Amino acid sequence: MAFRIIETCIGCTACVKRCPTDAITGERKALHIIWPELCIDCGACGPVCPVDAILDQYGNVQHMLKKNERPLAFVYEQACTGCEKCVERCPFEALEMVHVKDPNSFLGVVSVIEKNCTGCRECEKACPYDAIFIYRKDRVPDWLKNSRVEKAA
Repeated sequence: MAFRIIETCIGCTACVKRCPTDAITGERKALHIIWPELCIDCGACGPVCPVDAILDQYGNVQHMLKKNERPLAFVYEQACTGCEKCVERCPFEALEMVHVKDPNSFLGVVSVIEKNCTGCRECEKACPYDAIFIYRKDRVPDWLKNSRVEKAA
C-alpha cells in the first residue's frame, strides 16, 4: 500500500520535489495525489509537508521535520567496497565515490552529499554489503560516527 495525500494538502509542491520516483502529481495550490503504482513507500515526502497532509502506508500522519531531524544516508566506510550499486540507485545524485588512503581499497568508498539526500532508503536497499544506513543526524550510533577512514588528498 502506498503513501497518500489527504484533503488538507495546500498544493505547495514540496512533496513533488522530494519524491524520487515522480509518484506525486498536482497543480500548485490544489490537492496533490500519489500514484500507488509509482510510490516506493520511502517516506521522503512526509518530512517536507508543512501541513502534515501525507499518510504513510499504514495510515499514520507523516509530520514535517526540521532539516536537522530529517533522515540521511550514512556510510559505514569500513564495510564499503566501492561497488557503486548505491551510487547508481540514488535518484538524487546524493552519493559519490571518493578515494581513500587505504592501500587495500583501490575503488574508494562512497560519500554522501547531504544537501541532495532525502533519506529515501534506495541506497540502503541497493547495498549488498550493509555499508549504508539511514538515520536522523541526531541519532547516528557511535559505531557509525567513528567508522570514518582517511580520505586521499
